[in-house]
Amino acid sequence: MSAVLQLAADEDVPECQQCGACCFANTPRYIQVWGVDSDRLGELADEVTSVVDGRRYLSMQNGRCAALRIDPITRRFACSIYERRPDACRWLERGSSHCQAQIAHKAERPLVAIETLTRRPPPA
Repeated sequence: MSAVLQLAADEDVPECQQCGACCFANTPRYIQVWGVDSDRLGELADEVTSVVDGRRYLSMQNGRCAALRIDPITRRFACSIYERRPDACRWLERGSSHCQAQIAHKAERPLVAIETLTRRPPPA
């Protein structure tokens, strides 16, 4: 686990924009989007969600949520739909046991994504 995201018993949980672990998954069925979520997303629903076996989920691209924006220079993670995000994302509280489990299980994924982005040539 990375020293940047590793949690010792006496350390604070990193700020969400310094972490991003909860936005990474290896399954297209990671965050289900319900009707109320689709309504809140409005026109953005088609951009950031996909249907799998008749159910709508946040789209996953390269192992991360399609709504996640990563700035490899500042090493920050931001949700492009934050004000409209699904209830499942709203319910995850920073520092909760679920949050800490996400960090413990996926701490390397955000760092690998940053490394990948910094190696990639800029778009033309």
